[in-house]
Amino acid sequence: MIIFDIPYAPLHPGEWCVGSSNDGHSEFNSRLDALRFAISAALKVQQEGNDALITVEGIDGQWRKFDHRAKGIV
Repeated sequence: MIIFDIPYAPLHPGEWCVGSSNDGHSEFNSRLDALRFAISAALKVQQEGNDALITVEGIDGQWRKFDHRAKGIV
């Protein structure tokens, strides 16, 4: 399973990162760009026959889980 982590706060002003359990991390200019990347990468992982999970930190500090279609996982 490949996991993509998106923290709530940027690393530096205007610099969001997506941590990946198999690739280190990638940096983006906005949180929305980071989310788009994670969804696209998770979909590609799923299409290759592997499992993918996207975890996103909310403003409340809670991490929420999503599948490769950005559907919430309970």
